[in-house]
Amino acid sequence: MALAPKTRYDGIAMIIHWLTAVLMIYMVFFGEDLMKSGEKLAKAGDTANATFEPSIHVTLGVSIMLLTILRILWRVTHTAPAYPASMKRYEVIGSKSLHGLFYILLIAIPLTGWITFGGFSEEVPAMAQAQLFGLFAMPQPPFTGEWAKELHELGSNAAMILIGIHVLAALKHQFIDKDGIFGRMLPW
Repeated sequence: MALAPKTRYDGIAMIIHWLTAVLMIYMVFFGEDLMKSGEKLAKAGDTANATFEPSIHVTLGVSIMLLTILRILWRVTHTAPAYPASMKRYEVIGSKSLHGLFYILLIAIPLTGWITFGGFSEEVPAMAQAQLFGLFAMPQPPFTGEWAKELHELGSNAAMILIGIHVLAALKHQFIDKDGIFGRMLPW
């Protein structure tokens, strides 16, 4: 007796996907504000509260990176559902490319953020006390110059674009193609 082909991702993949999506969308829109708020408080002399929002920023960034690594490991050990036969070759290639770029960015953005943090802490010394998961101070990298900050911002901007493409493609498949691909990642 042959098993029916898998048409949806499993629960673990869905949880990792949606947790990462929520955290990433939050960081894309509010991550910079978290850092600026801490910087503003530190420069105003409120060093006691200056690291709270930057601590959220670094903790969420590391969480995104760890979830992405977990997702890659899960994906390597668990098969994904097949694409619908109605999908065109360029759509399959585009989907695989988009997901590959997401994986790269979701690891690279937190790493470049960490490298940037050394310069940020040098400019605003109170930031050296930002906490990672509320457990310990963020390890301080050496100051690397502006290139890391620019790379971090470039990665964030690229992530915004990829998120937009991903959402638009999912909506196209749901409402125009009606091929069920959107439901592969929905828990219901």
